Amino acid sequence: MELAVEIAASAFEVSVLMHQVYFPESFHYGGFVSNGINRIKQNKMDYKVMRPPQQLADYVRFIWFLETDVSTDRPFIHHAFAHHCPEVLFCYKGQFRHQSGFKEEQKLISGVYGQTHTFSKVVSNAAFGIFGFYLYPYAFTQLFSVPANELTNQSVDIKTLCGKEGEILEEKMMLATNNDHRLTLVCDFLEARLKNIRTAYNTICASIKAISNAYTEISVRSLAETNFLSLRQFERRFKELSGFSPQLFLRIAKFNSLLGKAFQNKSLTDIAYEYGYYDPAHFTHDFQKFSNQTPKAYFNAQTISASDRGTVDFEI
Repeated sequence: MELAVEIAASAFEVSVLMHQVYFPESFHYGGFVSNGINRIKQNKMDYKVMRPPQQLADYVRFIWFLETDVSTDRPFIHHAFAHHCPEVLFCYKGQFRHQSGFKEEQKLISGVYGQTHTFSKVVSNAAFGIFGFYLYPYAFTQLFSVPANELTNQSVDIKTLCGKEGEILEEKMMLATNNDHRLTLVCDFLEARLKNIRTAYNTICASIKAISNAYTEISVRSLAETNFLSLRQFERRFKELSGFSPQLFLRIAKFNSLLGKAFQNKSLTDIAYEYGYYDPAHFTHDFQKFSNQTPKAYFNAQTISASDRGTVDFEI
């Protein structure tokens, strides 16, 4: 099912210019929060978020595209934070530069970008079009029989992951005349892989999805008991499906869950305790490790946040 509510963009709505918005939340700009934004069209920019069809809803978080015109003196910069979910991108127009952590900058290619515990930066200074879809961590294991931990902090082109079928999909995505066609191509490609699902993993996958959508404090031991596995068995299976140890996954998911929220009249100490951090020092440590920013800088009223994914520097 596709949701596409067109609206007139305001200053506050700039904060969803980048793709990383998770339903039902939409965006945060300073102390302002708005819900239910699915599309922004203004001037030469077109940004849209779509829910996956019901048959893919357990594997795809959301689908999105962004088209806009930028320049060297007015570039698009996305500061991406650590995140527990992977993404597949198709850059069908223009070029991007990508830098992961403090590594050397390189060209952003169409392909799979695995879940990561580090930050990165994406920059474009020319007109671009990009189409992507965010997956739940276990989707690659279930749909493509690829253990999630093999993709952690990694990127790979779609041909390497899916062979000839991946190569054909990428070619069709590049040649498609519009994003409605790209949406159909992606959904058909993923639906054809539903036959690969292993039902034995359903309980753990359900736990991962629940944490992704609405983080709550929970112990690893409780998760293991819920899944009727020993602690060691659970940790091994969980890493295969999520790409992280349960402990690291929960840390990153907790960090992601507080991003894009408005904390009017709350101190950083209040935020730290509200989200279950032992003390403000631990909160600051994790925040800087996963974002390369301090909490004070992020929760500044001028920050344009892309929901639970990072921040954006861009002028309409």
